[in-house]
Amino acid sequence: MMNIAMGFDTNFAPYAAVTIKSILLHNKNVKFYIMYDNLDKKDMKKLSGMIDEGENCSVEWIDMTGKFDHLSAGSWKSKSVYFPVALPTLCPDDRILFLDADILVTDNLEPLYNKDMTGYYLAGARDCGLIVNFMQNTIQNSKTHGGRVPSQDYFKEVFGYTKFEDFSEYLNGGILLMNLAEMRRDDIENKMYDLFNKIDFAFNEQDCFNYICRGKTKVLAPEEAVLVVKDEIIDNLPENLKHAYLENYDENKKHLIVHLIKKPWRFPEDHVLYSKMFNEVRGQTPYRFHRDKKEIFKFNFGKRKKYLVLFGHTIFKFS
Repeated sequence: MMNIAMGFDTNFAPYAAVTIKSILLHNKNVKFYIMYDNLDKKDMKKLSGMIDEGENCSVEWIDMTGKFDHLSAGSWKSKSVYFPVALPTLCPDDRILFLDADILVTDNLEPLYNKDMTGYYLAGARDCGLIVNFMQNTIQNSKTHGGRVPSQDYFKEVFGYTKFEDFSEYLNGGILLMNLAEMRRDDIENKMYDLFNKIDFAFNEQDCFNYICRGKTKVLAPEEAVLVVKDEIIDNLPENLKHAYLENYDENKKHLIVHLIKKPWRFPEDHVLYSKMFNEVRGQTPYRFHRDKKEIFKFNFGKRKKYLVLFGHTIFKFS
């Protein structure tokens, strides 16, 4: 039995359904741990119905309302970003795979799930976006470290990072294979709660995971996990990293786990890797006809790309 955890609210339920369906299409014997706040009962019913249709699959619903209300989520509207911190307590087993609700799974997860994690707390995808953030001195809001500070100052003071190579094992928080047994043994969960009270992390739980698990994280191979990011992230990567990234940035290579940081419901289909697969899987969920306002009206008039899409129909497009 594989344990897979997710955390979201009603706003993200239609996209979480795509993630769940993509898992069910390729996997059986899955127990889902779904952590939620502000989730409508009708959404729970729809998602439960999907999971019940899977082969030997079940779901445990975990109400997280109020648990992290004392913490700031920054630009995120939901405190669900913090939910995976509680998994060592919530799941009694030795390991769990946490996935964000904007992910596609393209094949059997068992080989990755059963990866040797001896001596590691976490395995996940390297976060290339943080490298660009660091290099470009993007301003972060960190009250603990002098208010609004450049990223380079923040990462130097908090992590001791002084160059982009220091991010070689910094993991994106949206895909985490968690060695719960080892995390419980070293009391990682309570240490994280303590750190939240001492450090105002710029990237919430992701920074805290990377801070406390440093030296005991494993980076997944590109074929195991890929982050679909905005074009400006790729453009601004150091040349060696950009080359390595683009070499593996190919749908034909069929990455096992695809994290859609660049959302296919916010951009024209041909502007986002794996959009076609996303829409095909969505068509098999109870939300097949769901469209929010960001999907109905897609507009950009930037230097690089110009497009207008209304109700799925392209009015104009220039690249």
